[in-house]
Amino acid sequence: MSKSTKAIVNLRVSEIASLLIDGKSRIDIVEYSSIKWTIGERQTDKYIAKARELISNENKKNVRYDYGKALKRYELLYSKAMEDKDYRLALSVNKEISQLQGLNKIEVEHSGSIEFISNIPD
Repeated sequence: MSKSTKAIVNLRVSEIASLLIDGKSRIDIVEYSSIKWTIGERQTDKYIAKARELISNENKKNVRYDYGKALKRYELLYSKAMEDKDYRLALSVNKEISQLQGLNKIEVEHSGSIEFISNIPD
């Protein structure tokens, strides 16, 4: 049996990722891959592992990018609101920008002592 190319492997992994997302069980995926690609359990398990990794990596957040994108959108909306003299919207957007940047501080008063409590038995 000839070895699959990287492109074919990537297509199969993507297809298995879709099956996992759809809620298919390992047994269903093994049966599916056996019929469609005539591969065994061990190879299917390798594809499943790669598919899970693919799904996991796609869901990692890029916080810096998302923060920058959100801030730019707010700034554009604020600019548009000021051009249109929609001061209510501009004020609302400004509040959202302040909240996004963490400028809204909450002061907490505290009195008494702080004690360290450990749940670890002696």
